[in-house]
Amino acid sequence: MVARRLYLALMVLSVAMGIYFYGISVQNFDPEFLYYFAMLPFFMFVTGFHGFLAHSLSTLKKSKMVFFPLLMGFLFVFLFFIHLFVIMPLLCPNL
Repeated sequence: MVARRLYLALMVLSVAMGIYFYGISVQNFDPEFLYYFAMLPFFMFVTGFHGFLAHSLSTLKKSKMVFFPLLMGFLFVFLFFIHLFVIMPLLCPNL
C-alpha cells in the first residue's frame, strides 16, 4: 500500500514539474535546457507508472504471466514514443 502511494506521488510530482517548467515559467529558461530537462519528468513519470502497475498486480498473477517483462518493456517504449514524437514537438517546436 505504501509503495503504490510513493509511485503515485512520483507521478504527481513529475506532472507538477512539467506544468511548472513547461507551462508557468517557460519564459525563464533556455529552450535547449528545457529540451534536455524534459527527460527528468518523463523518467519520473515512467518509473511511477511502472511501479504503480507492478504493485497493483498480485504476485500470483505476475508469476503466471510470462509476458510481464515484455508488457513493461512495450509500455516503456510506447510512453517514450509518445514523449518523443507528441509531447516534445509541442513543448519545444523550434528544436
